[in-house]
Amino acid sequence: MGFRLHVATTYRVEWGNAIGFNHKVQEFHNLLDSCGCDYSCEEFDVDFEVQKQDWNRVIDKLKRLDSLPTDEAGEIEMRVKDLNCTTDEVIDKMERLLNMSEPDSDYLHLSFF
Repeated sequence: MGFRLHVATTYRVEWGNAIGFNHKVQEFHNLLDSCGCDYSCEEFDVDFEVQKQDWNRVIDKLKRLDSLPTDEAGEIEMRVKDLNCTTDEVIDKMERLLNMSEPDSDYLHLSFF
């Protein structure tokens, strides 16, 4: 038996509806950074992946900003403001993206276009 390299012969991506954060690539990555969320690219890359478990942690942090240390909460609030959104709007958009994502994957596959 071999252990040879293979390629997917069918790879089909269907994108969900646009959620927002128009022209806010770096600002969105900055929010993820301030929440301690890892993602699969550089801060200026438009295509990236985030583990759903980490995505949920970001949503949880946003929901409980009042209970976070003052410095951390202030940093996150600043990053939310950079997105020209309220915290509730960011939470709503992130939850909608999560709900639209591929249910059989542990990752959200995201792209700004």
